Amino acid sequence: MRTAVRIAVATVSVLAIAAFIASRMGEKGTPAPDVPTARPIRVLPPDSVIAGPVDTQATIGAYTLRVLRDTAAGDQIVDIARAGHRVFAVRAFGARLELVGRDLTGDRSPDVVVRQYSGGMHCCSQATVLGLGPTLINYGTIDGADGDIEFDDIDNDGVMEAKVNDFRFAYWRDYAFVETQAPDVILRFRAGGYQPACDLMREDPPDNATLNRRARELTDGWHAGNPPAEFWGYAVDLIYDGQADLAWRWLDRAWPRAIGGKDEFMKDLREKLRGSPCWSPPPGDRMVG
Repeated sequence: MRTAVRIAVATVSVLAIAAFIASRMGEKGTPAPDVPTARPIRVLPPDSVIAGPVDTQATIGAYTLRVLRDTAAGDQIVDIARAGHRVFAVRAFGARLELVGRDLTGDRSPDVVVRQYSGGMHCCSQATVLGLGPTLINYGTIDGADGDIEFDDIDNDGVMEAKVNDFRFAYWRDYAFVETQAPDVILRFRAGGYQPACDLMREDPPDNATLNRRARELTDGWHAGNPPAEFWGYAVDLIYDGQADLAWRWLDRAWPRAIGGKDEFMKDLREKLRGSPCWSPPPGDRMVG
């Protein structure tokens, strides 16, 4: 898994991944907290009419699913009715329907994904999974933060997983947003919602020759101050790949002896990762939690 952010794609949830926004790409510092989000429409009575041109319409059993355009506000409206009565509606920039009628949860009933994008600079994508059975079931919203949300049957069991990026490192330690290291996180549907699938994220450890080569490459040209983002990002990738012990050892050994600040940086990195999906602390922390 690679950590480089795909800035060109609006590239998180049941995960508590924060969404960040700033006025310029690559800006450093604290982002503004007033990030717009998709907002529900409150319509009474439930069979009242929502006006606007219809971009998409589909029928799944007793359900009618439409995406309409609010030409004045520039938003899209997702309107879902069952037997003529509204059961779900949401307004958002770039809202759309995906995987309409697919069984995403393994219960042999059709589902749909409602995509939403809040607008703004590199922010914020969401995907709400709805069950279209005898009653509509909202399985929750996956937060993609500044990234995309991909659905794919990764383990070939007939049920799609979701893949997002963890953006907890956005603007960390004064790194620019374009340097954000955002490791992949795979989510599996289980117990009525999406949860981190640590077993599916696990990858084989690299050999010693690869580790030594990466240490040379990723420290080349670094003489002082914060390490290059790709350097510690490689270790974060290893941690999310299920190789936490190897990652912490590699960081300790690969850090050039002539450059100070290692202990402080490792402590900050540990705290930033604490509580992350599939969290595994450094070996020395195991006895103290």
